[in-house]
Order: sequence, then C-alpha cells, then structure tokens
Amino acid sequence: MLKVLQDKVRQAPEFREISASGGSDLFFTGIRGSLTSFVISQLFESNKKIVFCSNDPGKLFKLKDDLNLLLGEDKTSLYLGEFDEEFESDVTPLSSTLKKLTGEGSFILVTSPAALDKNIITEETFRKNIISLKKDIEYSFDELVTKLREFNFTKKKIVEEENDYAVRGGIIDIYTENLNQPVRIEFFGDIVESIREFDPVTQRSIAQLGSVEILPSAETMNRDDSSTEKLIDYIKNDTLFLMDEPDLIKEELPNIYFKSINFNRSYFSGFPLIKSASFNNEEKEKIKELFFDAKTQPSFNSNSKLFAENLKELSTSGYDVFISCTDDYQLNRTRELVEDLLNTENLPGIKFLNGSFHEGFILPSANMAVYTEHQVFGRYFRPAKRKRKFGGITFKELSTVNYGDFMVHQNFGIGKYAGLKKIVTGGVEQEAVKLLYKDNDTVFVNLNSLNLIKKFSAQEGVTPKLNKLGGSEWERIKQKTKKKIQEIARDLILLYSKRKSEKGYRFSGDSIWQKELEASFIYEDTPDQASATEAVKRDMESEVPMDRLVCGDVGFGKTEVAVRAAFKAVVDNKQVAVLVPTTILAEQHYNTFKDRLTTWATEVNHLSRFKTKKEQKEILEKLEDGKINIIIGTHRLLSKDIHFKDLGLLIIDEEQRFGVKAKEKLKFMRENVDVLTLTATPIPRTLNFSLLGARDLSIINTPPKNRQPIHTEIVNFDKKVLGTAISRELQRGGQVYFVNDRIAKLDELAEIIEEIVPYAKVAVAHGQMSPAQLENVMMRFLEKKSNVLLCTKIIESGLDIPSVNTIIINRADNFGLAELYQLRGRVGRSNIKSYAYLVTPPQSSLTKQAIRRLHALEEFSELGSGMNLALKDLEIRGAGNLLGKEQSGFIGEIGFDMYMQLLDEAVAELKETIPAESLPANTMQQLTQKSSKPKFKDVLVESDISMFLPETYIDDENTRLEIYQRLSKVTSQAELNEIKLELEDRFGKLTDEVTSLLHHIEIKLILSAIGFEKIVISGEQLELFFDLNNENIYTSGYFEKVLGFINEHFKNTSRVKQSKNSISVLFRTPRQATPAEKLAEIHNFVEKLAVL
Repeated sequence: MLKVLQDKVRQAPEFREISASGGSDLFFTGIRGSLTSFVISQLFESNKKIVFCSNDPGKLFKLKDDLNLLLGEDKTSLYLGEFDEEFESDVTPLSSTLKKLTGEGSFILVTSPAALDKNIITEETFRKNIISLKKDIEYSFDELVTKLREFNFTKKKIVEEENDYAVRGGIIDIYTENLNQPVRIEFFGDIVESIREFDPVTQRSIAQLGSVEILPSAETMNRDDSSTEKLIDYIKNDTLFLMDEPDLIKEELPNIYFKSINFNRSYFSGFPLIKSASFNNEEKEKIKELFFDAKTQPSFNSNSKLFAENLKELSTSGYDVFISCTDDYQLNRTRELVEDLLNTENLPGIKFLNGSFHEGFILPSANMAVYTEHQVFGRYFRPAKRKRKFGGITFKELSTVNYGDFMVHQNFGIGKYAGLKKIVTGGVEQEAVKLLYKDNDTVFVNLNSLNLIKKFSAQEGVTPKLNKLGGSEWERIKQKTKKKIQEIARDLILLYSKRKSEKGYRFSGDSIWQKELEASFIYEDTPDQASATEAVKRDMESEVPMDRLVCGDVGFGKTEVAVRAAFKAVVDNKQVAVLVPTTILAEQHYNTFKDRLTTWATEVNHLSRFKTKKEQKEILEKLEDGKINIIIGTHRLLSKDIHFKDLGLLIIDEEQRFGVKAKEKLKFMRENVDVLTLTATPIPRTLNFSLLGARDLSIINTPPKNRQPIHTEIVNFDKKVLGTAISRELQRGGQVYFVNDRIAKLDELAEIIEEIVPYAKVAVAHGQMSPAQLENVMMRFLEKKSNVLLCTKIIESGLDIPSVNTIIINRADNFGLAELYQLRGRVGRSNIKSYAYLVTPPQSSLTKQAIRRLHALEEFSELGSGMNLALKDLEIRGAGNLLGKEQSGFIGEIGFDMYMQLLDEAVAELKETIPAESLPANTMQQLTQKSSKPKFKDVLVESDISMFLPETYIDDENTRLEIYQRLSKVTSQAELNEIKLELEDRFGKLTDEVTSLLHHIEIKLILSAIGFEKIVISGEQLELFFDLNNENIYTSGYFEKVLGFINEHFKNTSRVKQSKNSISVLFRTPRQATPAEKLAEIHNFVEKLAVL
C-alpha cells in the first residue's frame, strides 16, 4: 500500500519537476504535514547523499521517522549535539554519523546547524582509530585491549551497555555505539578465530559475523584541543545540502550558511522565495521555486461524524484518501468505524495503510489526501522505537545473590548466604553454597541439593527470622500455610462454580456509538488493553453474570476499560454504579467518565460527602427515576436509601481497600448484576495460573505506547536545581509532587520550598492526618488551589492528576525500586513532557545497591514489561491483596517462591477433595494438567572425581552460582546441551573439571529416567542404587532384565548387591583409567541399562 501511496504522490506535477531538475537550486514552499518526507525521498532517487539541516528539533525527529517509514529502517539517521537522554534511541551516535559522512554508501542525515558547528576530532584521527577485525586474520589481542582503554571504554565483568568491554581468557566482548548488538571476539593467540553478535540480556551468541568495525566513541575520545574541525567539514562535495528556513540559519549561524555554499543546495520554507532575505536578486534568478499548495489535515477533534462527512466529500470530488494507522489493530478498528459511518463496505477511494506518518496533508495537485488516524482522534503519537541500550534491570539480576542475603532451603528453612566455598568430601574438592542459620549453625549445599534453595523474596522491607536447624518450626509453618491456602482456593473455586450456574442479563453486541467511543480514546490501545476490553464485552454479552478482575498499574488504561463497559450498559438502558474507596477517586472518576461520555449525552453524576444534603436528595431521586445513567461514589452508594431503577453493571475500584462491612453489603448488591473489579496492584501471572478458573482475570501489563517517557534525573539536594524544577512546572501551569520519606521533615521542607519559589502554594499531606483532613488537602490540590503537594509516599497508588508533571523524591535512596517505580508513575499521565528528580546525598555515601537501583530508574524512563517483570515486590503485594492479609503474613514468613510452590501443591491436592461435577471445566482441566505431569526424580551423586566450575574459568562468583543452580534444575539432555553451548560460547573451551561436571549430570539424567535414586563413584567401583519406592521397576520386569543383562555381558565386572534397605548394581571400571576414561566407561554402562 505504501508503494501505491508513493506512486500517487509522484503523479503531482511538482514531483515531475523535482525529477527533471536533478535536485539542486530548488526552493520548496507550500508544503504541509509529512509531505516534506515525500519530497526528500524523491530527491534521494537522484542524490544518494543528503544532509537536511533545520533549527527545529521537533521537525527533525518527525522527519526521520517519516523517511524511515517511506525508505525503510536505517536509511535516515538523526544527529544532534545536545538532546534529552529519553531520545537516545532516536539519535545516531557521533561515531556512526562520522562513518556515514566519510564512507561511500548512500545516506540521509537530518541535523541542526548547531550540531554541524560542533568542534570534533579530525577526520584523520577518526579514520586512524577505526579497528577492522576479520575472521581468521591476525590482530594483536593485547593491542585491541589497549585500544579499548584509549577509547575510554569501561571494563566490566559482563557487557551490558554501549562503550563496555569485558575480557575472559581469549574472549573479548565489546559493545560499541555503531553496533545494534555487542560482539564477542574469540582469539586463538593473535588470530581472530570467530566474531559473534550476542544478546546483552541472555549473553548468548545470536549470529556469526565474518568481520566487524569497531569505531571509537567520538564523544568521549580525547580530542586534540588544537583541532578546529567541525562536523560540517566532514561533508563531501557530492552531497545535496537541504536547508530548512535559510533566513533563520543565516541569521543564527552565518558560518554554517556560508560554508554550505560549497555543496549543491536546495531550500524549504514556509514563505515564498520573493520574501527571503537570504538571497539577492541575481541568486533568486538561478533558483527555481516549487509551490505545492498543500493543506494540513483538518482537525476533527475526535468527531467521527465530521470525519465521515469529510471523507464522503473528498471521495465525491474524486480524491484518493490514504488513512495511515499505527498498527494492524488500529487499522482494522478504523476501517470498521469508517465502514459503519459511511454505511458501506465498498470504499474504492479510501485506502488504509499499516504504518503511520506524523502529520497528514491534502495535495490537490495529485487529487489525494493522507490522513493519520492518531490526528483524527487527537492522540499523542510516537512511533515504537528500537531500544538501543540494554533493556533494564533483568529478572536474573534481581535474583542475583549477595553475601548476607536470605535464602530459603526447602527442608531447613531460612538461612543467610555466606558465599560459595570449596569443601573436601571423600578426598575430593568441590564447591558448595554455605548457609548460616540461627546460633551460627552452618549448612553446606552441594550440587545435588542446589534445587532445594532459592533466594528469599517478600514484600520490600520484610526481614525474615532465621530458622533453627533441627527444630520442627519450619515444617509447622509450611503445613499451616498450605492448609490455609487450600481453604481459600476451595472457597474461590466453589463460589465461581455457583456463579457460573446463575443467569443474568445478556447485553447486546457493539453499537456504532460503542465503536466511535472506543476509537476516540486519546491513547492507542495496548494489546493487553484491547484483550481486556474484548473479554469484558464478551462476559457482558453472555447470560452468566460477569465477575471479572482487571488488574494493571495506574495509568495503564483500566479506567478506559471500565468507561467502555459502562457505556455498553448505558446503550442497553441499564444503570451503572462505580464504587471507589475515597472521595478523591470519586472526583477523579467522575471527571474522566464525564469527559469521555459527554458527546453521547450520557448522564453521569457522583455522590460524596462534599455534596450538600439538598444535592444528595436530588441525585437519589434522579437515580430512582432512571434519569442518571452512571453514578460514581464511595461506600455512600451502599447506604439503604440508594435505589436504582435498573442496575445492570457494578464497577468496583480497589476492592481490597474497602472494610468488612462494605464487603458484606457488596455481596447482596452483586447478585445477578455484572461486576467488574479494578485493581492497580499487579497480580503475579503464576498466581493467576494457580487459581485459574477461580476468577476471571485480565492483566494489563503494558503501558500505553504513545505516552511520553518521563525524564528522570538523579540530583543532590541543591536549592537552585530544585527551585528551577519547581518553577519550570509552575510557569507552564502545572503542579508538583514533592515526596519525602519522613513526616518530621515536612514542615522544614515546606519553608525551604516557599523560600526558593516564593509564589509556590505548598500543601502538606501525610498518613497521620485524619481521613477528613487528608481529603480536604487533596481536594484543594485537585482543584488547583495549591500547586505543590509536599507529602509522604501516600500518593504511591491510586492518584491520577494529569496536571502534575513533575515529581521530586527526596532521599530516593531510602525507597525500594518498586516504591520508586510506583511514585514516578504518578506523573507523565498525559502527553505533556514530565520530569522525575531523585534527590540523594552525594553518591559516594550511598550503597552500591542503592546506586544501581536509582540508575536503573534513571536509565529506563520508558517502562515496559521487562521492568514490570523485575518488580517482583509489586507482585508479592498483589498476591497478598488477592488472597487477604493473613496470606501476606505467610509470604513474609516463608518467602514468595516457597509460597508459590505450596500453592501449586495445595491446588493439585484439592482435585482429590472437590467433586468434579461442581467444578468449572477449565478449572478441572487445569488441576488435571498439574497433577498428571510426570514428577522428575532427582538422583543423588557421590563421586571421587573433581567436578566444579574453576575460578580460572568463571571468575565471577555470582555467575558460577547461577550456572550451578541451572545445572541442578536440568531435567533433559536438551537443556544440558544448551548450557554446555552457552559455557563454550561465553567462557571458551571447557576445562577438565567442567567436562566431568557435565558428564556427571548426563549420567544422573539417564539414571533418573530408568528408576535409580543414587550413584556412588569411588575408586574403580561404581554403585547404582534402585529406587525402592518405584514399584514399576519390579512389576514391569525391568529388574529381571537388568539381572539378565549383567549375567550375559558384565559377569566379571558387575553384580547385583542386596541388603536390608537397598538393592544396588556394582560395576568395576578399568584400572589406572583417567577420570575422563572412567566417566566414559560409566556413561556407556548406564546407557546400555537405559535401553533395556
């Protein structure tokens, strides 16, 4: 479709003139919207090197996106000397820009006059420092390491970010600015043996390369101070130089204007050539002016009828209209809406395009228009960016174990991690995890039992008690927790079954109004939001009463799902009650519902204690007469004097924040009415699966993709910096949150703020105020009677005030990552640029962990699912909320992972106690799947052969522990092969100890599959112990087969031994065999047993 569009645009006479002219000495005017990108793409046909220079950074960002849509990714790059770090993924690094300008290939560079005027390293220095590496060609290993140091690259244990490098044995990992992925270079002496691209998150190689160029970081490389070379000096004479608004550039940076005379030039301007002051009359004679007479896309302000009438009008006039949409979902939705509005599926002149330009335009000379769907519906648009940097703190990193961390051992309970220690057992050295328990008791956990330990995780701030070895306390807590979980799960499942058998109102399918409402949403639907909406509507259209929980962070679009459900009910003449825990939220929801539904003449009202008695009476009467469609309120809605004419839908926000009495009243209100519950605390997916079928759940895990990222900065407590931040927000009519961790300091801080920003109206709020006091303060802030809210972290959840776009968090080092993430989420709720300042003492006084946490937040201003995944703390909070306070206590006692394990066991055992006919089909299926999984039997290995990961092979203790843990969980040969390949990939050739470690695990896997429970390798003897609990060994005839096999093939070297408590097979290995030969012999023997 893009090709059809380009061909259509090029039919305009102006484009034919561009082709005929060759591209230079043209003056383009009368251009609107994204038409500029079409003009430049036409110029690119005959000019393979183009530089577009403009003073307007906004225009440059948009142009780069539009050109990449037209010409394909990576044809156009953008370089700016200075920019907000949030745009890092849009801006090409200087080194890559220089490489393009000095190379032979074709390119379009969009840049600013200030960037072209920037002093940089000389071209000679730049060229001299490019490192070219080729497979099988010699390059000094030591010289490469020295060069990377000279480039000011940072040496790390693991390469994660640009300008990092790591050295391990003969392997060098490098992440340079010019590469999309880091590279792993493996040397044999000074010969480059292989070059591989690898993924910085998994650290695994993903592609083999024949060669690679490593560019110096031109920004950080020490520049020769005597160099006067500027970026414009790199541009070659065969480049077409396009100047946007030449008069402005000539006035602001005349040297750039005059230097560019050496190139072929053309110009873009909003004014006609005759008005330009940049050229004299003689010069104007030589320049050809092309006037496009384009028009901007009309503003429809989300009015679908206006949009439809305009389309009809254009279509009747013989115009082709191309509607560009951000993705498939929006395309289908817009097409459906247009078909409904025009009442036809036959739309010959209207075409839909997957991929969106920034701004639409109408081009009369080509009889065509390009409309963007995000402009039609007034949405903020920012194309999805390819993330260049490492994508955030990984789950792996959060589960990294440090000295002193609490660990949970399945059998012994909670201890403290004291590192990996070398221990000698049976004369053989091996590595084991040292755990310290109460009274300094110690447990060493070797490779056999590593699968029994996990890092302790509970809600942030929870410190568990160390268990005592040998006591019964640990077992008691586990049993008690499991019993309680079973009670909850049973109640949930049976309640669900009962509800599924009841009948409710079946709502009708989507009306045209419903489609219009959904299309007019200011943000683009995320896939999660779209599926939550569909699920809710599906539930409403079924005759079974809906009971769905929609869960997702504040600002991820839950309220919009509720608005759509409410409107669906109203269209069917049903009333809707929206129940919220606080007056502030009632006020907020009232504003949201009213704003979204005014176009469709929906009567929305709200009840709260701020309403007068008279107003309340009036609302109650209207409600009973059915004149109010949607009523929003606090628990006041549960009072006896509330009567509905015909209630069809109940929406409950943050149910866990209501008291017991309110919940009891809710039970009666719920009967036969569709219920939609919203919560802002993420609920772990694992928990969702365990209780699947016990409640209908929709999880919204992704933030709206066209929301502006939050500019996040770590600063010291500096009055000038804070004053500037607050003033900037207040001057643009916004409001500020100032969060402090201690109540005692609030008054002192209020004085400081009033001193540095005298016109700030500061309000103070904290949890020790009475609910009424707190509500009054918040209402004043909501009504903009105060503009700086100085508070503790009470704003962490629930508040949604779009006019607050700056948050300052004092002593951010005292907050957990999850808290900081939620606090920062209070701003950036609209399409206005927002700021978060994390105020800390000097970094030298902070712990390494606090610095890492703050940097994680600073770097990853766009929070996606990767970050969500890592915020386990929020999930733990969510689990507690879903299952009640008592369960939160259990999670604190035994840790989240142990809790999840017990939950799985409890649900599987429930299958035995609940009659199948009283369970919903999908619950039954879920439980059956859980219990029918074959349980992997672990085999105990005792061996006198050294098997461990030497420090000389992997020097980082955390990495060794992580690989040991993964090895202990291996249940298949394929998994083991995967780890083996990873070890060779990341750390090079396997050492003898590592090889024997992998051999042992391979033997263990085979034995597990055939019913052995223990293997002892000692001297020349191997002993294999049968699992006496596995009756299948004896009933299937396998035991007899083993006996027969040994008698026939290994009479002299093998025999079966029987004692009171065990049956085992003894096997003798060859004398004087090396460990490797011995293991090969054992492997061969057990493989033969496996095929019997």
